Amino acid sequence: MASTKVYPENKVAYFEKMNTYLDDYEKILLVKCDNVSSKQFNTMRIGMRKSGEFPFEGKILMGKNSMMKKVLKERAAADPSNAVKALQYDKFRTLLKGNLGLIFTNDDLNAVSEMVESNVKQAGAKVGAAAPCDVFIKAGPTTLEPGQTSFFQALNIHTKITKGNIEILSDVHLIKEGDKVGPSEAILLKKMNMNPFYYGLKLHMIYDQGSFYTPEILKMTDETKEAAVRAAINQVAALSLGTGFTTEASFPHVAVNAFKSIFSLSLGTDYDFEAFGAKQLKQDIKDGKVTAAPAAAAAPAAAAAAPAAAAPAPVEESDEDMGDFGLFD
Repeated sequence: MASTKVYPENKVAYFEKMNTYLDDYEKILLVKCDNVSSKQFNTMRIGMRKSGEFPFEGKILMGKNSMMKKVLKERAAADPSNAVKALQYDKFRTLLKGNLGLIFTNDDLNAVSEMVESNVKQAGAKVGAAAPCDVFIKAGPTTLEPGQTSFFQALNIHTKITKGNIEILSDVHLIKEGDKVGPSEAILLKKMNMNPFYYGLKLHMIYDQGSFYTPEILKMTDETKEAAVRAAINQVAALSLGTGFTTEASFPHVAVNAFKSIFSLSLGTDYDFEAFGAKQLKQDIKDGKVTAAPAAAAAPAAAAAAPAAAAPAPVEESDEDMGDFGLFD
């Protein structure tokens, strides 16, 4: 008979806590926690309480990735018919790599994102640490004495002595983002009293009621969403017009082109139609009051109400029926 593995009390408590959070909260933010201090975590935890300073309530969970994966795996195995639990395990097991944490909430994700981005701490450069951003030293005088020139020489930074202090002759790109900080760079920045880095949580992935998406999606405004939808509609309309397959997106263009064709035929023949003042416009063109160009300008107005026409048109119509159809209202 196989023995059941017994876990220490602290692990059992951790498993229970994570299971409770997964049951109580529908939104999870996966965050990177490199170089984040315990004080920063405590500030966020206190602020996320019901009586806290933030306009939302939530929990932060840290721990080994293997323990988090185990909880998710056991939840999915215990309830195989639950698609949400299966999705959570399948996706999180590939995302939980490195120094990561989970923020649970049921409230506005934008507010949580603002808390994450604002809770940063300025810090100096430590030897061996990966630079989270580029570091530049601007040209100009420093407060360092001439005896400190060896540090600049080691980094191939050109200097001169001005009024008893070292002066940097040109801007220097000292550290590139992602590079490890070397001993010379760290000592030089410390001597110049520079703390170039800001450390805090970084959003990595967002889970929202069964959907996973990146932080860029969360930052989309109504304007950017509208622009994306318009671009998609334009692509559908272009494809529809190119293939000759009429869709709701291409119908306004079809209506415009139809108006132009009918009006062009009317100008070359005795055929007249009343819709949208076409008859009067034709007469004005003949009398020389306007050129043919306004006909094209009238076409967009004719198609403005085209999307509202959902019912199919009769096979045969009179001129008056076309006016009541609503395509060109």
